[in-house]
Amino acid sequence: MSDLPVKGRVIMPKVMQKLTNRKIRKLTGKQRDVLEFIKHYIIERQHAPTYKEIADNFGINVNAIQQSVSALIRKGFIERAADGIARGLRLRDNVPAEISRVKSNVIVIPLYGNVAAGEPIFADSNVVDHVAVEKPRRASGTLFSVTVRGDSMVDKKILEKDKLIVRKQANATDGDIVVALLDDEVTVKIFRFGGGKPYLQPANDKYDPIRRPFKILGIVVGLTRDYTISLTP
Repeated sequence: MSDLPVKGRVIMPKVMQKLTNRKIRKLTGKQRDVLEFIKHYIIERQHAPTYKEIADNFGINVNAIQQSVSALIRKGFIERAADGIARGLRLRDNVPAEISRVKSNVIVIPLYGNVAAGEPIFADSNVVDHVAVEKPRRASGTLFSVTVRGDSMVDKKILEKDKLIVRKQANATDGDIVVALLDDEVTVKIFRFGGGKPYLQPANDKYDPIRRPFKILGIVVGLTRDYTISLTP
């Protein structure tokens, strides 16, 4: 399997088009950064962030974010729902049209966490979040997501904290990148079948092949990668 395409947050060129130069000049650097974060958040999750979620992204207090959001409202870039709900921010101008074009190709899949001893990986109680991703063209069937931990797959450009898009299935072909259950640990590796026995091959020379019993949970068909926006000084 070739290196995986990165989906989701970092590669959405049509959505990341800037607003017109005339209107951008109305904004300070901090206001522009907050607006870009709100746009990306709504596109990915299909609902607005809370003030706390915006503040956490930038590592500043909620009061500072409230000031920036209030300025964006005054300048006509966003609006706030009249009922004052927690996720009541709405984008104005041409951004809603961009979002509607993206929605048809966006699906929401469950993100599973660590597996407790003896607990099924796909138990409802193990869903820690949901991830909005662009639907992979070649993926059919049930999709789910897990978060990468460690650096054992860096040679395949799979990095720690990446969220994998996985097609659920119990078998694989030699060379597929799989998510597997190893003891009570979920791991991502290259599936190999050599010497008459299947094994898991890391994509990092620091690690040895894994020849212990394992269970295939699915085939990796893509991934999403988080980004962090720093406030412009």
